[in-house]
Amino acid sequence: MKKKLALLSLLTVGLLSITACGKAETETKSDKDVIRIGGTSVSQIYYDACKEDFEKKGYKTEFVPFDANPVVLEACNSGDVDISIGQHLKFVESFNKNKSGDLTMAKPYVFHTGIGLYSEKYDSIDALPKGAKIAVMNDPMNEDIAMRILQENGLVELKEGKDLYTKADVTANPKNIDIVEMEQGQTVTALEDLDAACVFFTHMSSAGKDPTKYLARDTVMIRYPMGVIVKKENENAPWAVEFAKSMRTPESQEKINAKFPGVFTFYKSDDEAK
Repeated sequence: MKKKLALLSLLTVGLLSITACGKAETETKSDKDVIRIGGTSVSQIYYDACKEDFEKKGYKTEFVPFDANPVVLEACNSGDVDISIGQHLKFVESFNKNKSGDLTMAKPYVFHTGIGLYSEKYDSIDALPKGAKIAVMNDPMNEDIAMRILQENGLVELKEGKDLYTKADVTANPKNIDIVEMEQGQTVTALEDLDAACVFFTHMSSAGKDPTKYLARDTVMIRYPMGVIVKKENENAPWAVEFAKSMRTPESQEKINAKFPGVFTFYKSDDEAK
């Protein structure tokens, strides 16, 4: 009798353990009924490209539209959305610093874009006239990239030893160019009135312009990965990692490249972003 009771107890414990393990695994997979993904109208194209692959893994999703990237990050940081897409990692790090944010990027990283110096009036940097008006983005990180493009192509010289450059750091300006700071979304429309502008490939493409027709481009954006932004506590959550993987499948790449030819370069390894 004692042996039977002991055996029954062991079986009961075993069944409870199996049930508990199964429940834990299920909760890990489906700890959220719906994964809410925030982004701009451009970012929705990335979402549409990978939604089918992600939902085949057993997840349900909802896209939540926003008008601007900083607002998407605020929503992700506050928990109104689970994932933010459309921002690069350096931008997220700047957000964390300035807004006391708690965001990071889940791996694998997906792709990077670029910033080019464009002109609709001149076909080379040498052709830019003295006193040319050139637009640059006015947020610290992207203005720094623009100023480096100008320096690397002989249009200005900058102080040494700065982390982030602005037009205030110009020490030599042989063509006396007029550097005009503005919101990044305005830089592409500025091409109509100014002599040149530093513009994101994404903005050029969204405006129906060819992003590959630049006079010069950045040399640093490979270190600015774009992908799946989440709260730091969710960095390794299965749903975050799997969404990133779905964004990087060959099928998703094909769909995104069809919508944005010449805009993105997909990573083969996260090490490329170092």
